[in-house]
Amino acid sequence: MTLDEFFDDDERPPSETRSVGKRRSHRVAHAIIWPTLVLVLLAVGLAGWTLYSDAMSVRADLEQAQDAVADLQAAATAQPPALDQLEPIARRLDAAASRAVGPTAQPLWRFGEAAPVIGENLRAARVIAEGVDEISDEIVTPAVDVFGSFGLRRDEATGGMDLTPLREATEIVATADRVVAELHDRVAGIDTGSTIEQVAHAVGQLEAALGRAEQAIPQLSGALAAVGALLGVDGPKDVVLAFLNNAEAAPLGGGPAAQSLLQVDNGAVSVTRQVSSADLAGQAPLDIPIDESARLLYDDILLTEVNAATSRPDFPTAALLISARWQRDLGVTPDIVVSIDPLGLSRILEVTGPVTTAAGEELTSKNVVSKVLQEAYFRYPEGGPESDAYFAAASSAVFDRVMSADYDVWAMADAIVDAANRGSLMMWSADAATQALFDGTRLQGTMPADNAAATVLGVYFRDRSVSKIDYYLHSEATVTSDTCTPDAPTYTVEVRLRLDVPRDIELPEYVTSQIYDFFRTEVFIYGPVGATTTGVEVLETALSTTAGPSVVDLGRPAEKFTIDHENQQVAVVRATFAGAPGEYGPTEVRTTPMVNATKVTSTDASCG
Repeated sequence: MTLDEFFDDDERPPSETRSVGKRRSHRVAHAIIWPTLVLVLLAVGLAGWTLYSDAMSVRADLEQAQDAVADLQAAATAQPPALDQLEPIARRLDAAASRAVGPTAQPLWRFGEAAPVIGENLRAARVIAEGVDEISDEIVTPAVDVFGSFGLRRDEATGGMDLTPLREATEIVATADRVVAELHDRVAGIDTGSTIEQVAHAVGQLEAALGRAEQAIPQLSGALAAVGALLGVDGPKDVVLAFLNNAEAAPLGGGPAAQSLLQVDNGAVSVTRQVSSADLAGQAPLDIPIDESARLLYDDILLTEVNAATSRPDFPTAALLISARWQRDLGVTPDIVVSIDPLGLSRILEVTGPVTTAAGEELTSKNVVSKVLQEAYFRYPEGGPESDAYFAAASSAVFDRVMSADYDVWAMADAIVDAANRGSLMMWSADAATQALFDGTRLQGTMPADNAAATVLGVYFRDRSVSKIDYYLHSEATVTSDTCTPDAPTYTVEVRLRLDVPRDIELPEYVTSQIYDFFRTEVFIYGPVGATTTGVEVLETALSTTAGPSVVDLGRPAEKFTIDHENQQVAVVRATFAGAPGEYGPTEVRTTPMVNATKVTSTDASCG
């Protein structure tokens, strides 16, 4: 028996009664506090365990979602795409994403985000889960529904192409642009310095994936805009299709000697007129503004000669010149200007298979370049309208085959993107909103406005002999980058030219120079945006080589060299550029699309 049990309160002295009362009060407090603390600790423990369990579940579901995304990419990029696999994979992704996002929406999870140490980890997991779920719901599922059965097909009511899939695809890409941009902003706001390594790694992976998506979406958006414009998705349009002749080199590929007018409306396309350089020759200078730098580099023939329209490595300039000539001389105001060369036609014929011209000649991906850029001149040794007409007929045959839509549309999409990336396919729209959709794509035919994503250098050629000799021209470009001072690197570009006409060939008159008893080739070397020229050299002269002028064009230093040469002679020129302080991406060299592709070699200077 305890002392408290032995004594009765009424029998105790007053002082003792007060003392015992305090002890009883303490016992009551203990009886209340300790169980309460135990319950609180138990609740916290259970909450912590629940959060931990939920976090492990979210992690597992996100890993499954990641696997589904990888499978989806593999199926979509397979050759041919595994379209039958897209829907079940998309369902897997949707299920995993829904499971992952569920726990992160609970009040306990949001409460945990405010806690020290674990809070930013939980927030990061929620942002990732919500993002994956949004991508699944708003992009992947509708995209699979459309692209799983996407194809070009005739609309029986109109006879034109059915544009419904194109419109749906355009809406999905616009949604993807918005969702990816918003998610990237949220992910960038995560403080990975306050997360564990695994979470920081997951955030980095998602950021990298979103960055790649942000680069890819404009390309896809531009391609869809181009197809839509060419099919008249927004109403009737006049389209000028310019066929560039690589045998008479110009910086954008060749002179636009043959051009066709297409009328497009709601999926229906028809060729209404074909013209050659002869139809557009001998006119007064065009009255349109051209940068003084362009006139210094390329002369005023930009405004007087049809074939000079593609002299500047900037397709918007070429399109304005071509459009102005159609408007002034032929009374047509083009809504769209498109250019393609035989190199691009060859890539397209890989998908369509052989085509037959109206004259019964078969063109294939293997022979189209040689037939239109070499054999045609032996067949029509005086050139002129007959050879231009032959070129136009060949291109029209390919165009008719493309419009039949009887081929693998995914393989054709790859071919078009490849042709654009090689500089063999470019497009311009008079509508500013449509033109803006081409921004950042090679289809636009421009060099970048800064060096951040890539440090682009340009090496371009132009024939000034009025010849078709460039079928036999070989070129090399060697670039040495000195990035030992990363924010202000230097670039040295060396260009080598050599004509290689087989000695047993007697060239037709039209292939040889119409002006000189030798050949004249101009070389244009463009440095990085904002750079300055620090050196210009002529290392081998052939017959003769002169340098200049030196100007700033398209926001870049540009150096011109004029080379006179004969068969088997070599000319070598060099320009060096110093970059201004700033951000510089990987070095990239763009060149004129040539029959014999320019061999590009890039090296980095030693910093030792």
